[in-house]
Amino acid sequence: MRSTEARVTAEQVPVLMLTALPSLRDEWAEIADDNADPGSPGGRLGYLDAAWVVGHLADRLAAGDTSEFDAAFDYIEHLIRHGDPYVSELGVIGYLEGMQMQTVTSRGVDPEAFQPWLRPLSAQYWEAIDRFWKLGTPIPDIEPD
Repeated sequence: MRSTEARVTAEQVPVLMLTALPSLRDEWAEIADDNADPGSPGGRLGYLDAAWVVGHLADRLAAGDTSEFDAAFDYIEHLIRHGDPYVSELGVIGYLEGMQMQTVTSRGVDPEAFQPWLRPLSAQYWEAIDRFWKLGTPIPDIEPD
């Protein structure tokens, strides 16, 4: 079972995201209120924020600009490894599954093109998500090494 001590909370996610992806700062200032929701963890609709970031990454990939990808995938891995239960699931479902499902339909980007940037735990979850959609195998709670 994962320890809950000093875990990343939903309140911390936007700051971590903007630290990892500073190119989003200007646009974030314009849209930050759009997904605000006092009744949601961290006061945000975190899955909508994740979809926004995934869309940005897909657009960058389509444009051939992967300059922020190392930092972006470090951020996603950090959420999964060090997040509280909500944040860890947000990393897996909001970000990774979002990449697999949303990028091809909304951006025309092959999600497999993201694989070179996956970190170890993210790669395991990526495969588990694939198995879920292909075989119906439940996505397990994978313990970090």
